[in-house]
Amino acid sequence: MRLTVAFAVLLLITTGVAFAQEKNYTEEWKDFGTKLIRKEKSFQKAGPLNETRFGFEPAEFESEGMKLKALLNKSAVQGSAKAPAVVFLHGGFALTYGQLEYAKAFADAGFVVLAPSWRGENDNPGYFELFFGEVRDAKAAVRWLAEKDYVDPKRIYAFGWSVGGGISMNLSLHDDLPLKLTGSSAGVYDLDLIKSWATEDDYIKFPYDYKNERENYFRLPVYNLTKMVRPHITYIGKEDGFAEASSLIDGLFKPGETKLKLIGLEGDHESSLPAAIARFINAIGQLEKAD
Repeated sequence: MRLTVAFAVLLLITTGVAFAQEKNYTEEWKDFGTKLIRKEKSFQKAGPLNETRFGFEPAEFESEGMKLKALLNKSAVQGSAKAPAVVFLHGGFALTYGQLEYAKAFADAGFVVLAPSWRGENDNPGYFELFFGEVRDAKAAVRWLAEKDYVDPKRIYAFGWSVGGGISMNLSLHDDLPLKLTGSSAGVYDLDLIKSWATEDDYIKFPYDYKNERENYFRLPVYNLTKMVRPHITYIGKEDGFAEASSLIDGLFKPGETKLKLIGLEGDHESSLPAAIARFINAIGQLEKAD
């Protein structure tokens, strides 16, 4: 994960100067069209989402004309009252039922929970794009949930784990979403990791040209955090690279220059997840009390 400060600064200069426009980040991102060098489904095999488990039932939302599968838990809905909601952004490269046990913690805390899958996953149409089309789908999922008559559109949150954490962090840059706060367990991805995935990891079937700075600019929010439009909290296990992530952020940004809060927890990539969810639920409670 470690990225030299000199190289990071160089990346910021080349991307920031080359792509600086009068448009804000959301508009730039919306206008960008990724070029896939590999058009394939997600390499992580996971079947259709047609079962009811942990209180989640199959649902479907639309993104750019594609019908995408999701799992929805409405146990928090009581009568005609509108409930707060969380969009749970799954880890890995497909939504699996195993992650619902974690997502259920939000339902138990009184939130409607939507766990969406992305294009190219779970028998969905489209192709695996790695942090681009998937972000478009996440935005569509947030908007879909906000339109439900049982959801309070002013109390919608997003939380992602691992790869989903990277997507959640990206959402913190977009000013066209009804999100109050975003959070993640892990998900701080930099150019070094992307390069290793593209050149060394035979498991990941890399879909775009990682040498193209413009492609990376819109996929790696860690280099754009001064453009955050809402707070984002990232929790990382101390055995999962918290020190490296903290060093990376400190090398890129001055204190107070972003809305990012980075918090270290005990544990590794997965064992720190329950504590991250509990801490994020508490952060939501504090935010709502302040209002």
